[in-house]
Amino acid sequence: MKEVKTQKKRNRWYPWAWSTRGFALGVNTMLLMQVTFYATESAGLSAGLVGTLLLVSRIFDGVTDLIAGFIIDKTHTKLGKARPYELFLIPTWILTVLLFSTPASMGTTGKAIYFFVLYVLINAVCVTFLSSSEAVFLARSTTDEGLRAKALTVAGIMATLFPTAVSIVLPILMASWGTQPGGWTKIMLVFGVPFTIIGLIRFFCIKEIETAEDDTQKNISTISFKDSIKSISHNKYLFILAAAALLCSVYNSLGSGVGSYYFQYIVGDLASMSLIGMLGILTPFVLLLFPLAVRKIGGMNFVRIGLVTAIIGNIIKYFAGANVTMILAGSLIAGIPGASALMMIGSIFVIQCMDYGEWKTGVRVEGMVNSVYGFATKVGGGLASGLLGLLMAVSGFIGGAGQQTASAKMAISWSYSLIPAILCVIMLVILHFYKLEKETGKIQAELEERRNHNA
Repeated sequence: MKEVKTQKKRNRWYPWAWSTRGFALGVNTMLLMQVTFYATESAGLSAGLVGTLLLVSRIFDGVTDLIAGFIIDKTHTKLGKARPYELFLIPTWILTVLLFSTPASMGTTGKAIYFFVLYVLINAVCVTFLSSSEAVFLARSTTDEGLRAKALTVAGIMATLFPTAVSIVLPILMASWGTQPGGWTKIMLVFGVPFTIIGLIRFFCIKEIETAEDDTQKNISTISFKDSIKSISHNKYLFILAAAALLCSVYNSLGSGVGSYYFQYIVGDLASMSLIGMLGILTPFVLLLFPLAVRKIGGMNFVRIGLVTAIIGNIIKYFAGANVTMILAGSLIAGIPGASALMMIGSIFVIQCMDYGEWKTGVRVEGMVNSVYGFATKVGGGLASGLLGLLMAVSGFIGGAGQQTASAKMAISWSYSLIPAILCVIMLVILHFYKLEKETGKIQAELEERRNHNA
């Protein structure tokens, strides 16, 4: 009886504790989406140079993600396999503050090197280990599918509410502090200090438990890097999911990154971008339907519905122009539940891919499976920043100018509406081939039978 009460108590606080690191990193990710705007408007770097630096930085991600996944698979500590890597949140925030504190005394070359090195350290090292350990930690902290769904629902809501609240305040701070010496440093510290502390709650409150596969996979340390690569290469659903996640990350990062430019040069009022942020307070509550959706229509169908609404909403935004009311309407439709649903509940599908990989090859590779998904999301963010920088450069955008050319405004408008809509169409096509959710029950039953037999 005592054990039952303890478990019920844990089930109540677990989703809330789980969500803390997610929304702390979510706020950081949202702030990093302003890096192109900061670099061009405050640091004095050209849009083309910034876009190139961001694209090149993703080469390092391609290497470090797989290495991080392999290291996590080899990790066996008293804290567990994935839990220790939660501590990478600390250097993530420290480096972010430094990134937005580029010394004004540096020349263009010095600024470019400084910007590139810090951006690579944040994404290729810190965020890599955080994202690569995410689904592994979830899988190893509870085996209850219902509790996982609740945890991701709460995490999705919180990971939207907090960044949304920040997005309401951020444009105001950008318009006031962003033009002052050291202003961007103050902005980053205002958010960095509290969210670092809050984000560590997951590390201190949630521990890993011994899972069923621990008894049958103790030889995981003998698996080579080459064998791990071979194992994930046979996981077709992982690559389908990763492709969709990459495009979803491009979608999210492009919309956030270009939003500042859109309200600055199309609407003519940067501070009014806060209105869009306020809408974000409403959209995450759609995720309350997720546990029900999993039982009734499946999680992936929930994601597909979100993509359809995102297409409709972005088309409305294209025709809105400077009409703030239409922009708000389009943004509201695009965000219920929106393309972001895939990112918010993606860990459920990653765990499905882990099970499928073990069922298919007989080898359970967790860290590297999650690292492929994490790599895709980070590459998407980098591609979005790089794409935005290159589009601005090609269209004749001039950073800091009071007025922009018609071609520059068209590039900004398309990046804010039509390109995101096209990305959603492509994601729908890709996810049409994700059939794994229907097979998960059968796969899990067979895996359990194998484990019992081996035991």
